[in-house]
Amino acid sequence: MDLHFYDSKLVNHKLFRDLKASLSDDTSGKLKNLLELRDDVLYVWNSTENCLFSLNLKHLEENGDETPYQQLHFLTPPSFEVERVMMSSCGSRICVWGTQGVTIAELPSRWGRGGLFDSGSQTVLCKSYSLDEKFLYTTGEIRRVHWHPISLSHVLVLVSNNAIRLYNVALKTGPKLVKTYSIGPKPTSLLAGKTILDSLGDTAVDFTPTPDAEHILILRGDGEIYMMDCDLTNKSPLQPKLVGPLAIYPPADDNYGSDSCCILCMGGSDIPPLVVIATSSAALYHCLLLPNSEKEESDRDGYALYVVETVELDVVPEPDAEPYPVQLIKCTDDTYACVHAAGAHTVALPVLAALRHYARAPDAEGEAAALCVTSSRAAHVLRGGLRGARPARRAMPVLLLLCRDGLLLSRPLAPLCSDDELYKEMQLKNPALELDEINAILKERQKVSFTAIIQEILAREASQPLLHLDRRAEPGPRDCLELVTQATLALRGEYVRRQQRAAAALARKLHALGALARQYRDWAADLQNELEQARQQSAALREKCIVAETRQEDLNNRCSAVLRQLRQSAAVSEAEGALLDELRQHARTHRRALPRLHALRERARTHAAQMEKWRTEYKKKDIALGRSHSETISSVLQQQTAQIATLIEETKLLRDQLSLV
Repeated sequence: MDLHFYDSKLVNHKLFRDLKASLSDDTSGKLKNLLELRDDVLYVWNSTENCLFSLNLKHLEENGDETPYQQLHFLTPPSFEVERVMMSSCGSRICVWGTQGVTIAELPSRWGRGGLFDSGSQTVLCKSYSLDEKFLYTTGEIRRVHWHPISLSHVLVLVSNNAIRLYNVALKTGPKLVKTYSIGPKPTSLLAGKTILDSLGDTAVDFTPTPDAEHILILRGDGEIYMMDCDLTNKSPLQPKLVGPLAIYPPADDNYGSDSCCILCMGGSDIPPLVVIATSSAALYHCLLLPNSEKEESDRDGYALYVVETVELDVVPEPDAEPYPVQLIKCTDDTYACVHAAGAHTVALPVLAALRHYARAPDAEGEAAALCVTSSRAAHVLRGGLRGARPARRAMPVLLLLCRDGLLLSRPLAPLCSDDELYKEMQLKNPALELDEINAILKERQKVSFTAIIQEILAREASQPLLHLDRRAEPGPRDCLELVTQATLALRGEYVRRQQRAAAALARKLHALGALARQYRDWAADLQNELEQARQQSAALREKCIVAETRQEDLNNRCSAVLRQLRQSAAVSEAEGALLDELRQHARTHRRALPRLHALRERARTHAAQMEKWRTEYKKKDIALGRSHSETISSVLQQQTAQIATLIEETKLLRDQLSLV
């Protein structure tokens, strides 16, 4: 797929025409990334339909405009505003998240020549589940979500309360909180609508895994960076050691920006990681993560950041911009994109290629001074608002940019309380509860009803006082103006704006439920048609079975008639004559043996009567027989019993041979 494909076929596809309406309805002004590209499949989030649009680019390249897009609806659609779309490395799960929630969806299998979901159905339902829906919705906001670097089934969630929560999303019972990592003091007090720690920059704003997948780097708002181990094999209940803040060389008075908002780690396992730190003013700092050559014994770890260069982007910040207006997206091994409210920049890093060459060169040929001779190159690829950016990994890398008006552009790139507390509380209240029952209760309590969401949106932050004026004195014009101004501001801020948000939430919910209802109706109609076809096939098979039984009975009767005619018409063969003679011989033998058989039966009855008589007399005797007499009688009886059994067997054999009943 070349640049011409993206500029001609993909840009003019029906998907982006249908997506334009949902993007135009979004007036929040937030920087979002609603685009994801994985395994030649493009995923775009539609906030109006509350679903994912998917398009197979390879199928589109081969078949042109005949390739339709598919709608992936979640069984549990997100009740929050989606701001990011993130695919797992294996491509079987997708994560959509915003500042108030995280939803994980399991994608169905793709098969067929076109590689489409569910054999090409227009609407596809996906199993989905939310992570700690109630806790994340009511506790601060979500700053960043990452898939665990060494696990396909674990998700790391950074919350504004200075905690990283680790979830396992591959369990049959649903996602489970595995561990919570505390990375700083928990914010409590508020100051001007923000926590004091947020105002001071002492809360974590972003984190990123290192290329070796052994550690994660945590960025605070004041520019300090911490390091923590992210090994899943460690079963210790103790929290991993939080190392930092890491020393930054050369030192700076403002610690290289006191308004840091994003961090990205570039490079590979064969070279030192290159850490990119972005500030709200669009200043980028490129730092190498190396062992600290000036460490002291009091240092907690031997790593430090060495600033290689600073890149200042030509971006004019807006006065009402969001707190974290910059996003960093890795495009290739040597290039990343910096997406902001004013557009997008791409930054090429020649220092990484120099590092690889330096690492592979012999010791005598490597010159460390030549590593930073070539500076990074920043290109302003787009000016304007964005709703997503995603690199297309091809022979010539291409950056896909989704604008706020639904236009897709392509640009080439240069070479509540925690689960543990709830668990303890329920165990204390009812010790008889089993572990599975407690987990089911916890999972149910984490769900947030749509009514609670609407109530939270409509809840006012300030109460309005009662108006009490002196009737004898008229208020002055200034007092009236202040009263009207305050009432107008309160009406706009506490009523109209919240009602608009509630209306938007209701519209999203209605669209999602409408899509599910349409899909259910279609499925019900398909099932009804299949049932009707099954009934018709069953009736046809029943008729065929009756006809087959009738024909089988007719064939049996005809075969019997043929056999009777053959027996009547045909003469007796030699074999039949021999068999008849043999049967007559057996009959004569039976007649000769019959008197002997009667005699044997009479003898057996006589023996039985004699035995019964002996038993009766033996019971009447007062003196028991001796041991020798008893053994003699027992042996005689056993011999007679054996003889009788032998006679009976011979009699049965003779009866069988003579065919007597």
